[in-house]
Amino acid sequence: MAANLIEVLEKTAKTIDKGQADEYEIFGISSTETEIEVFNGNIESLSFSDSSGIGVRVIKGGAAGYAFTSFLDDNQIRECIDKAVSNAQATGSEEQNRLPRHDEYLYQHKVMDTALIHSQDFKNYSTEDKAEAAKELEAITLEKDNRITGISESSYGDSDMTVALVNSNGFRDSYRKNSCHMFVNAISKQGEDTSTGYYFGFGRHLGQIDLENIAENAAKRSVSVLGAKKIRSKKMDILLDPFVGAQFLGVVAGALTADSIQKGKSIFAGMLGKKLFSVDLDIFDDGVMPDGLASGPFDGEGVYKGKTPVFKEGVLHTYLYDTYTARKDDALSTGNAVRFSYRSSPSVGINNFYISPGKRDLGSLLSEIDQGLFVMDIIGLHSGANAITGHISVGAKGICIENGQLTYPAKEITIATDFLSFMKSITGLGDVLRFFPSNGFIGSPALLVRDIMVSGT
Repeated sequence: MAANLIEVLEKTAKTIDKGQADEYEIFGISSTETEIEVFNGNIESLSFSDSSGIGVRVIKGGAAGYAFTSFLDDNQIRECIDKAVSNAQATGSEEQNRLPRHDEYLYQHKVMDTALIHSQDFKNYSTEDKAEAAKELEAITLEKDNRITGISESSYGDSDMTVALVNSNGFRDSYRKNSCHMFVNAISKQGEDTSTGYYFGFGRHLGQIDLENIAENAAKRSVSVLGAKKIRSKKMDILLDPFVGAQFLGVVAGALTADSIQKGKSIFAGMLGKKLFSVDLDIFDDGVMPDGLASGPFDGEGVYKGKTPVFKEGVLHTYLYDTYTARKDDALSTGNAVRFSYRSSPSVGINNFYISPGKRDLGSLLSEIDQGLFVMDIIGLHSGANAITGHISVGAKGICIENGQLTYPAKEITIATDFLSFMKSITGLGDVLRFFPSNGFIGSPALLVRDIMVSGT
């Protein structure tokens, strides 16, 4: 199916009657996916899926309708088109409901080398190879420390997909991408105290994943917080692990989409051109990063992607736009129309969103803290961080810092602040960038944050 996906889209386009739509768009995905979980050296679950489908968007008199189908015979495609037309008739007309034109692109040329997001080596690994890797990851992690008593999850997953889009403005293109990931969560015990720690790895194929690195980091994250104590409540400096920084950044990213701004659901409304960070950090949304899992030559509505500077030297430079939201602001689309499936029409979101790393290693950042906390994990971020009010109140665990040295683990902590104060309080950036998958691909270095309220006992 993958080989002739764009032919299916073109056939669908020819099926649309001229009177049914002023404009049309057909989006298709053909993919294979594998998911494997092991437990105690045995395969606990193994699933393989091979699926294809198309979504049809029609626009008539400024009203848009969408429908999709995974059945690609002529009758089902005809029904899908008719349903999209019917849905358009049931919706209201909006001036912004038009397909993107080339002069509305921020990035005028396709710059993504698609060979960088699809590895031919992907097919060299069998299902048995992938299952054995998940078993090996479990075994290696168990051997890393005698306090590791079990593994709650050791898993492998991958995806190999073709994406194609055809529309009535003359756009016709497709690309293929693949990726795989592995994850392990280690359980450790010391006396009556139990802790967990996870880590993961990504690549275009299994051979790019370092099992030893995943196991080593999962084990360290698990055992390092054994015997954790409660600490006294006070303001202190905190150092965020890169994964924690990335999770906070994910909430910030969602509040920087033009849709959130226009609907009054973001603290960043009206802040373009303002310096919101005290340090001169840069934040990019990069849709064409070679090793980015959210990379591609064009977005979910056929607009070319690029590397968008969202913050430049701490100043908010732009929001993230798809075509619809860009028209509302008299702006250009930044190539941020996202679709996670053919089952949905495009909406504005993020690609590979990250803080550019600094030049300081972890030891250098630690040396600046007399008394503080190295935050290794946070709990309740999605319910405890409000992008509309800016309020943050999340649980955390980590290791206390005294005189620039990591000392004893701490637990049952609450970090309370607000986004703008939090951003202003960042004074140091680590030199290692780590990515975290969360509705896109989000990356952060370690972050040194000054004078944050940390509540314990």
